[in-house]
Amino acid sequence: MAGADEIRWARRVKPEVIRRLYTLDAKGIVDEDLIDEVGYGLYARCQSIRQATRAHAGKAMCPRCRNDVRRADDDWRRWTKEAPLVCECGWSTTWGAYHKSYQGKQLHGGQAYPMFRGFIDRWPEARTPRDKMLAIDALIHACHGQFQGEMGRPAACNVIEGTARDLVRFLDELAYGRQSTDGVAARREQWAADVESSRWLRWLRDVPPRRRG
Repeated sequence: MAGADEIRWARRVKPEVIRRLYTLDAKGIVDEDLIDEVGYGLYARCQSIRQATRAHAGKAMCPRCRNDVRRADDDWRRWTKEAPLVCECGWSTTWGAYHKSYQGKQLHGGQAYPMFRGFIDRWPEARTPRDKMLAIDALIHACHGQFQGEMGRPAACNVIEGTARDLVRFLDELAYGRQSTDGVAARREQWAADVESSRWLRWLRDVPPRRRG
C-alpha cells in the first residue's frame, strides 16, 4: 500500500566516522562536533530500532502524526500480513507492508533492546563530552544476550554499517591511548575479556576473510 512509502528508518552509522572519533580521542583531542555527529546518528538509529521492535510486537507508530496504532487482535498467532493498519489521522497501510519496510535492515532490537532503550534515555542527559563519549562507547560495545549472561552478536551490527565479523574486528582495532576519555580504556578491557569468553565472538574475530574472485 502507498502509505508504507511514508515510513522512514534511520541508517546505520558509518564506521569511518566512529574510527575518526576514537583516533582523536586517543590523542586527547575533543572534537565536540564529531562527538555530536556520532551520538545523534546513533540516537536516531536507536529510535528507529525502538519503533521497529514495538511494531513487531503489535504497536506501530504512524509516520504522519507519530501516534501509536495497535493490532486489533492481541493474539499474535492470529496476525496476518493483510490486516489493515489504520491511524485516526487518516494514514493507512497493512501490517505486512509495515513489517516489510524494516525487514532485513537490522532494526529489531532483539536481546540487546535494553541497551538501545538505555541509550535513548541516556544520550539527551549527557551534557559533557566525557558523558557523551561514555554513552557512545557503552552502546557500540554491547552484545545481544549479555543481559542473560551470554555474549552473542555485537549490538554494533544494529547501529554501525558492516557485518558481524567486520564489526568485531573494527571494535578490536579502535584507537585507545593514555589520553583517551577517562573510562573508555576500562570498557575496552571489558570488551576484550568478553570476546575471549565467547566462542562466537572469538570465531567472528579469527575467521579468515572470504576470498573474492
